[in-house]
Amino acid sequence: MKRVEAKSKIDSVTIYSDRVMVTRIAELKLKESVEVAFLDLPGALEEQSVRIKAKDLKIGEVMVKPGYIRVPHPRVKELETRIKKLEVEDRALSDETVVQQEKEKFLNSISVNQRDILSKEIMSAKISPDSWREGLRFISEELIQTKKRIFEIEQARKELKKKLDALRAELNDVRSYIQNRKSIIFDVHPDKEKKYTIELRYILYGASWETYYELRAKPSQSTIELSYFSKISQRTGEDWNDVELNLSTAKPAYGGAAPEPYPWYIDFYQPAPQRVAKTEALREAAAEPEVYDEELVGAPETVAVESGVSIIYRLPGRHTLKSGEPERKLKIIDASFDAEFQYLIIPRQSELAYLTGKFKNNTDYLFLAGSGGTYVGDDFTGNICLPLIAPSQEETLSFGIDERVEVKRELKKSKVSKGGLVKKNTKYEFLYENKIKNFHKKEIKCKIIDFVPVPQNPEIKVEEIKFEPRPTKDKEKELGIYHWETSISPDKEYTIKVSFVVEAPLRGEVEGLM
Repeated sequence: MKRVEAKSKIDSVTIYSDRVMVTRIAELKLKESVEVAFLDLPGALEEQSVRIKAKDLKIGEVMVKPGYIRVPHPRVKELETRIKKLEVEDRALSDETVVQQEKEKFLNSISVNQRDILSKEIMSAKISPDSWREGLRFISEELIQTKKRIFEIEQARKELKKKLDALRAELNDVRSYIQNRKSIIFDVHPDKEKKYTIELRYILYGASWETYYELRAKPSQSTIELSYFSKISQRTGEDWNDVELNLSTAKPAYGGAAPEPYPWYIDFYQPAPQRVAKTEALREAAAEPEVYDEELVGAPETVAVESGVSIIYRLPGRHTLKSGEPERKLKIIDASFDAEFQYLIIPRQSELAYLTGKFKNNTDYLFLAGSGGTYVGDDFTGNICLPLIAPSQEETLSFGIDERVEVKRELKKSKVSKGGLVKKNTKYEFLYENKIKNFHKKEIKCKIIDFVPVPQNPEIKVEEIKFEPRPTKDKEKELGIYHWETSISPDKEYTIKVSFVVEAPLRGEVEGLM
């Protein structure tokens, strides 16, 4: 059967967290049954993942065979050029080393051979001591400069060697990865003569994406602006030129089949050797969970698209990403949310005020958990780990410290007394004062959290708890946590006083009071 080479190009890629599905398109004019060959494909492609589709074209057996690269890859040529350039530099330095060493030998020979001549000519007054002194100074200076240059060359060659070793190692890796090729060959049987479009899909490792966010708080406008980015890494061994980019949240690595249930056994504790033996026996008796099923390995897009258990982000336009280039950051969407801002202040733990913003995800997008940067206006305030935020979900984010809100905590009273008629106890009396001052030119909302100690021993008592003013929320009082929510006007101060008494037996020392 006649063989026809399919001249294909990558049309689209769907990137998962640890792999990529590549879609190639080829157009062939066919009138009879032929053998179609897709050549020069990456050797790392998953053979079980190969899928071929062509409308109105009957496809026969598909074979994946080892291939070879016919044209040197641009990355290989680039590395070879860089290596050759550094080798030329190293050769030039090596030649200069030889010259400098010969110069050093010559200068040393002058200084050794001229000692007898020097003493004779000085004694016979043929030459003045000053002239010889100048000559010796010249030889010494030249020797110093020569030795210095030899040392500089040695250091330069060491650095060159490091660069050359790194480039040669990279070249070997690239050659073994890129030049390991595969060919996909299959026969086709057209019904009539016309141009057919053949779509080839396969899975490759070496590509991944992760989320990144830029979050901008705008308290004056009561909004939070969210920019949702993807950071894409591409080291598959083939370049993506002018392709459609899709980002999938599916997790093919976890497999598509649910695990088989197995019994939960309990028994009396036995010595370690017997217990280990029993555990091994139970493992053998229990069914092992399946890791992959064929459908997921072959076509993870089915999970992502058809089953509705994941999301695919289709980035607008077309994009070019070369294999091995630095990580690329591409925007997915921009979104703006109405937000409620307030300051979270926990004086016992930190005398700082943290600006927080609460918003509701009113988009249809699922924002995956990921890292990001926070800004207030145009000022960078820090980094954040964003949790997963589903559509219609509310979330509160921290936008960093605001130094225009001053927080002070002082221990106003600390008294220890011992006594008791029947029981000899130690009594500890404390009074804390928290002051929050607003240096903004507008009113701010604050959520202040303070604590009273919670005894972990029934003999320790915490009594006479007093607050001024009373907390607005005490749902967590069993944990000793109390909340105040208030508004503070410009240049005004809000004060909270917390006092309590701790009583404990005289015989023991109470930990954690301060």
